[in-house]
Amino acid sequence: MRFLPGLILLLPLVSPFAHAELIDDINDRGELRIALEANTPPFNFKEDGKLSGFEVELGQLLANELDVRADFVVTDSSDLLPGVESGKYDVAINHIALTPELKDRFDFSEPYSYSSAQLIVRQEEQRPLGTLLELKGQSLGVAQGSQFVEQARGVEGIDLRSYPDAQQPLKDVADKQIDAAISDRLLIPYAIRDSRLPVKEGAKVGPTLSLAIPFQKGNPAFQASLDRALQRIKADGRLMALSEKWFGMDASQPPIP
Repeated sequence: MRFLPGLILLLPLVSPFAHAELIDDINDRGELRIALEANTPPFNFKEDGKLSGFEVELGQLLANELDVRADFVVTDSSDLLPGVESGKYDVAINHIALTPELKDRFDFSEPYSYSSAQLIVRQEEQRPLGTLLELKGQSLGVAQGSQFVEQARGVEGIDLRSYPDAQQPLKDVADKQIDAAISDRLLIPYAIRDSRLPVKEGAKVGPTLSLAIPFQKGNPAFQASLDRALQRIKADGRLMALSEKWFGMDASQPPIP
């Protein structure tokens, strides 16, 4: 059976499986829908009812570079990634680490920050506690949904305590209810300063994590546009300045081993 050349060219145009590229949808709407939880300073949080933080400013910069508005949508962990997966949100900017499991579900931008796990201990703690293995038989606090939960669960003998947010573990460390807490090294200085509790930074534990922006698979034009936007704010120093403003360090580059 022979097909007419003209018919072959028309078939893709009427395919029921055809769908618009994400970048086209965003340009048509004139906005980038950004999901975040707004509960983890200094990444993203609410202050006097207004969104603030490193990732809020980052989202605004990226939307400006894409020449659209930034539409921030506050949601919770149960909706954040499923919402991106379903197309409810275009992206999530919520200190999400690149993991093999998530890379199976989403495409990602290039990394915008680099972090790692770090311990929080009492001010008078004298033990070195340089690894999670040294906490065997000890209690360790971690926020629910944290990317460090699985890391801590992988160490046998740790009494892992789960908390609804990242602030309560600090209080329990100070009150000697738990031996240590584990959190993101980028938020710990801010959290300790804000809490005014007798706790201090402990050892960094585990590998370097690359923080990046997930979006629906199959959108190469959007991925290229987003990466170019990130590259521009890295190249002219805006990302470094933003990082230093909120974290007190340049986390836009991977740490030197």
